[in-house]
Amino acid sequence: MTQAGEDAAPRIWALLGAHVGDNNQVIALAEALSLPFEVKQLEYNQLRHLGPRLLGASLVSLTKASRQAIASDVPPHITISSGHRSVAVARALRRCSGGSKRSIHVGFPRIAPGHFDLVIATPQYPIADHANVLRTTYALTRAGTSVPDADDEAQLVPVSHPRALLIIGGPSLYWTVNSSRTLGTIAAMLDEAQAKGGSIMVTTSPRTPRRLKAKIAQILRTADVPTVLAEPGGTPTYAALLKSSDSIRITADSVSMVSDAIWTGKPVGLVPVRKSLLGWLMMGIMDLLRPGRPAYPQDLRCFWNALKAVGISQDLATPNLSASDELRTIIDRVRPIVGREWPPDTTF
Repeated sequence: MTQAGEDAAPRIWALLGAHVGDNNQVIALAEALSLPFEVKQLEYNQLRHLGPRLLGASLVSLTKASRQAIASDVPPHITISSGHRSVAVARALRRCSGGSKRSIHVGFPRIAPGHFDLVIATPQYPIADHANVLRTTYALTRAGTSVPDADDEAQLVPVSHPRALLIIGGPSLYWTVNSSRTLGTIAAMLDEAQAKGGSIMVTTSPRTPRRLKAKIAQILRTADVPTVLAEPGGTPTYAALLKSSDSIRITADSVSMVSDAIWTGKPVGLVPVRKSLLGWLMMGIMDLLRPGRPAYPQDLRCFWNALKAVGISQDLATPNLSASDELRTIIDRVRPIVGREWPPDTTF
């Protein structure tokens, strides 16, 4: 094997899993470094449910094919990971290197940040203060750099400006879409489009309830203004909608979708969501026992408070913290890790 010289680019692995939002953050960071990187699409078995604390530094939660793919390849100098499933894998790679491999994790690893060279986290996660933690107001995404297919964009040419986009999520652990607030937002957007001679575009997500989707489709079919209703996997694509819109509203249940909207640099507004039954129970208990601290494993209220501090709320507005400033803060912390002299290649 060859030794990575002082001037050689480090071998970077972007560890991807099953969640699109997590994967987009990993790829966005890897692309922002302007260095070559390899995508490692990992698949996990049922042992993933044990969690990173019990799994430790191991590959046992990977499927046989993923374990073989990693073990047979030249090891990386640095990994970029996201989501708790990848934690055991990133730690195993570091252990096999004798601790010389660098690791960057995006999100909540559910173990102490000291196991990584850097943890990049948004405000909803209950992560203790640590020298290796970088807290960002919103998540890193590819929304500002993704280039939609030209044919996909062409479908939207007949749609009149201003184009108002609504992105709809769905139920999560502690929150669920507020159907009445969402439908009320659509009604207000239709009125606005009629007054301005514009149009509205709506896209759902895999988590959007079927009943709500059916109701939205019915409303848009009978609207007096041009409308577009998109779904995941169809056209126009999410990337085309983001790029072609003039303003964006999002249900507030998804950090990744809200961050996508902010990274476009367009006016953004949040559509309030409501607590699930579990959310009422858990947050009531946590607020009583640990007031002022985020509920485990994430507390969107902390995210919304951070957004409000930079000017993002229910009213359409652009944040007073630009995406370029946020990216610069991240890169300034990552570059010293990536820029270190790299050790000789190691084997498993």
